[in-house]
Amino acid sequence: MDMLNRKFGKLTVLKEVGRSKQGILFECLCECGNTVVHAGKLLRSGNNKSCGCIYRKHGKSHTPIYQAWCNMKRRCNNPTNKSYSNYGGRGISYDPHWEEFNNFLEDMKDSYRDDLTLDRIDVNGNYSKENCRWANKETQANNTTTNRFITYRGETLTVALMARKYGLSEKIFKTRFNEGWSVEKAIETPLRGRELISYNGIEKEAREFANEYGIPYLQLKKRLNRGWDIERALKQPLRKPPTKK
Repeated sequence: MDMLNRKFGKLTVLKEVGRSKQGILFECLCECGNTVVHAGKLLRSGNNKSCGCIYRKHGKSHTPIYQAWCNMKRRCNNPTNKSYSNYGGRGISYDPHWEEFNNFLEDMKDSYRDDLTLDRIDVNGNYSKENCRWANKETQANNTTTNRFITYRGETLTVALMARKYGLSEKIFKTRFNEGWSVEKAIETPLRGRELISYNGIEKEAREFANEYGIPYLQLKKRLNRGWDIERALKQPLRKPPTKK
């Protein structure tokens, strides 16, 4: 069917702009003056009749939840949207039931808060009531396709969250993985200076003992690596550099 200049409800088709999982996409001009991108099959079926203005009787046109719905549709439908390649461009769509804002609102209003954003639980799944939640920025950031998930002691978390849980910086954690360390070694190996050693029945971090006995931590490590016992390593005075004549 030739779609150009055809009218569907309040929409007039201007031009073809691309394709999505829903088929060929068209930019349309609404009678209210807004332009919008819709799939041809949804125009022909009567599911899309305006830019959304006919549904604005809900009184939420200028609210964050309405904007969240609009942004979801743009990411999935509009090839000119900056985020399209990560959504519609890789086959991500939304429940056809959510084509109308009122249906989206009914499904998602109970858990909504203005400080949260729309998030898909499965980042490879579509937008739907079952796969969506309202999440804070931290949850969103840890639920992206670029995050690596790791499992330790039966718990699966992103690298960032696992590092935080075990007191490591994310940078150090990632460096250890890039060097080929196992998950167990990366988590269980103490940071330099935090190795526990015992002396006179007291257990402390190596760096604490070094500070207490006035010896540089690296010097203490060298002595212990040479096989010195802990008492000698801590108490033997450092060599003084020769004085210049």
